[in-house]
Amino acid sequence: MIEDFKQMKWLPLTAGALLCALGLLAMLWPAGVVKILPVCIGAAILTLGVCELAAGIAAGRTQPRAVSGMQRLRGGVNLAVGLVLLLRRTLSLVFIAVTLGVWSILFGLLRLRDALRRRAACRPWGGCAADAVAKVIIGAGMLASPLASMALWTAFLGAFFLFAGASVIYSALYLDRLPHDFGDF
Repeated sequence: MIEDFKQMKWLPLTAGALLCALGLLAMLWPAGVVKILPVCIGAAILTLGVCELAAGIAAGRTQPRAVSGMQRLRGGVNLAVGLVLLLRRTLSLVFIAVTLGVWSILFGLLRLRDALRRRAACRPWGGCAADAVAKVIIGAGMLASPLASMALWTAFLGAFFLFAGASVIYSALYLDRLPHDFGDF
């Protein structure tokens, strides 16, 4: 198995290099990467919508009307969302940031409820409360400045991709240096 991997080591090395490049790009140019984000997501959702719509139309001949109708409805909604993401990029970024901000605040409030329950049960609650406060603050920041927060999250994602790519490259090089025969140990 190691020999098979060694013959294909170019694959993880290429993937790792691409992840590192994407990570550096996102870290050094987060505003630019954020601008293409709605295009990528919009194209994916648009494609999904077209496929679901086509499947719903094709299924109309063989499946019950309710099933094919639901597929066509999902396909139409995905088609519309994909077009909005593609055609209204700034609005799409604001929508994504606001959605993530509201999500963060809601989960922060749920976490705060858990912290209060822990406190009432005389269990450790400080870490839970700190997590809740952090989530609420992050969510409020995203709601206050959606576009800037998306650029910041893109930079964080870039750091993650850079680390993941370096890890893949290191692992590939490490496995390449393993002895051919494990009896060499």
